[in-house]
Amino acid sequence: MANQKRTMLQRARWDRLIGALVVLVILIVLIVSGVKSCAKKKEPAEPASTVIPTETTEGTTEAAAADNSKAIFLSPSTQEDHLYACDESINEETVMFEIAGKVRALLEADNYKVYVCNEDDSVKNKVLRGNELGCGAYVAIHSNTAGESGKSEGTECYYNKEIKNSKALAENIYNRVAELTPTEDRGLKDEEQRTLYEILTNQYPCCLIEIDFHDNEETSQWILDNEDEIAKAIKDGIVAFLKNKEAGTAPDDTDSAAEEDSAADADSAADEDSAADADSAADGDEE
Repeated sequence: MANQKRTMLQRARWDRLIGALVVLVILIVLIVSGVKSCAKKKEPAEPASTVIPTETTEGTTEAAAADNSKAIFLSPSTQEDHLYACDESINEETVMFEIAGKVRALLEADNYKVYVCNEDDSVKNKVLRGNELGCGAYVAIHSNTAGESGKSEGTECYYNKEIKNSKALAENIYNRVAELTPTEDRGLKDEEQRTLYEILTNQYPCCLIEIDFHDNEETSQWILDNEDEIAKAIKDGIVAFLKNKEAGTAPDDTDSAAEEDSAADADSAADEDSAADADSAADGDEE
């Protein structure tokens, strides 16, 4: 009898233990379910995708063009075969890129945006890039050559009389560089006086400054000795031009609108031949 009572007590303990475990499991399940439910409620709803409207033309998206009206494109000569008479280990490309780098630094210090061509750019690529950028001033920087004589000297600057403000840009740069050089200078010249691809085929205010002659021993040495001063003169000329243009005081140095229309209508085979000559020069010695 005593054994039977002891067995019943043990069974009752196990029943209570199992019951407690069942209750504990149920509580755990309920707690986990509650936590998951709360977490799901706190999760933010997935945001709807944002569509940024873009202006399109005939189904194509057009990026807004940068305003380069106050920017400058510098095109130093890439004529590495033009050697300096004072030291034939030095060439025009090297010196003009050095000067252009100094001009760029001076302009950027005044918060101007400056683009510079690459040393391996062809003259055609320079003009193409300049026209694509649409800068307020395109300035080609060169030293000059007279060929076999090696006796010529003086500064000269070319512009395109068909492009508004091209002459004003040339004047501002030429006057400062010519005043700096010790030689008798050669003046401003338009695109008809010499076929220069960068002047003939440009679309924006442009000029090509010939600082002085590199095939003259004295003037080539002078260029090397005065790179900083030359760079400052070019920079000052560019800044004066851009400020005058912004203030509306740059002279309108093109022909009248009627004459321009007439010239545009007269783009004949003769003009194409001239452009072809410029192409030939560009393919040859860059000028």
